[in-house]
Amino acid sequence: MQTHQRNAPSESSSGQFGPLAPNPSLSMLKMSSVKPAGALGTYVRIAGPSVVTAILWSHLWIGYVVSIVLVLIAILGFAALARVGARLSRGGGWATEVSFGERIWLNRLQTPVPQDINVALTTLYLAFLTGTLVAMTGGLTASPILTGTGLIVCYAAMTVHFHKLRQLYRAMKNKNPLYRFWSYSAQNDNTPKAKARAY
Repeated sequence: MQTHQRNAPSESSSGQFGPLAPNPSLSMLKMSSVKPAGALGTYVRIAGPSVVTAILWSHLWIGYVVSIVLVLIAILGFAALARVGARLSRGGGWATEVSFGERIWLNRLQTPVPQDINVALTTLYLAFLTGTLVAMTGGLTASPILTGTGLIVCYAAMTVHFHKLRQLYRAMKNKNPLYRFWSYSAQNDNTPKAKARAY
């Protein structure tokens, strides 16, 4: 009496993954398909350092504890705005290109980016972060010198960083099919305009 066992192969004879095996390329595409925050996310990044530093300065009137709580609320509010921006993002505009470039840079482990741009973006991001931390320290210590110096470094690095992100987006938008379609919005065939075009 013979028994027959059917085992689902993890990989087919042609080298493709079977139906029960994970597909690395599909996982990579899903990770890359997270839509960027769009223009609103860029504006949030611009406002963030100044708003947080100003809130920290308010400890002179409302105390350290309340000012730190307000900073946490502001950070959560900025994160919520970025999520809303990802749903409402549309193509076009420098701010949208900055956001798309940032998402491509974050995906660099899945889809490699030009090394020279990657090095420049990493250096500029560290400069931006350092300037922000110095400005926040100035807010906590009520130091105009630290606050001013930190914000100058922060926004100077941010300006060049944004330029490099736009450059990265333009260089990479045709390297991955998903990047090409970030700037497109879904069309509904039931809308009056779509019906009018059909006739």
